[in-house]
Amino acid sequence: MKKNNAIRTYAIIFLTAVTLTLFAANFYIVFSYPIKYKDIIAKYSQSFDVDRTMVYSIIRAESTFNPKARSQSGAMGLMQLMPSTASMLALDLEMDNFTSDMLYDPEINIKLGISYYVRLLKKFQNSDTALAAYNAGEGNVSAWLNNQEYSSDGKTLKKIPYIETHNYINKIKRNYRVYNNRLK
Repeated sequence: MKKNNAIRTYAIIFLTAVTLTLFAANFYIVFSYPIKYKDIIAKYSQSFDVDRTMVYSIIRAESTFNPKARSQSGAMGLMQLMPSTASMLALDLEMDNFTSDMLYDPEINIKLGISYYVRLLKKFQNSDTALAAYNAGEGNVSAWLNNQEYSSDGKTLKKIPYIETHNYINKIKRNYRVYNNRLK
């Protein structure tokens, strides 16, 4: 009888520990991988025909959903756009009276950020290469593609010389796996 009570007690303790662990893991994921700006992301993902999961993944990597984020290099907002890049994109999208302060507006930043990602996808024809360009710049990636040390076919990168960009792509892929499950 005592043996059965001990087994029951250990089973209850074990199940409680498992339940608390699962709760903590779920809380961490919900807290660390937020689903913010859902309507804006849906709107522009659909209009630019881009995977919304990728948009969430980029935003999390770039700004962790802080619309006022500003990098040391001067990139601004949720999708961390450089003012010069954003001005070019705004001109292409016929956005009148664009100023760099508008990059702190989530709707404008997401619209421009998605349009930039789509532009890079069209140019480089490969998601990883487009992401490398989003992080390291189009000029750097174009140079890498023309270098046999980094690309054997001129289209895909077999090696990325910037560790930050290599890590960035891995971070986006990790974010994508989590968001792919969260957005189902």
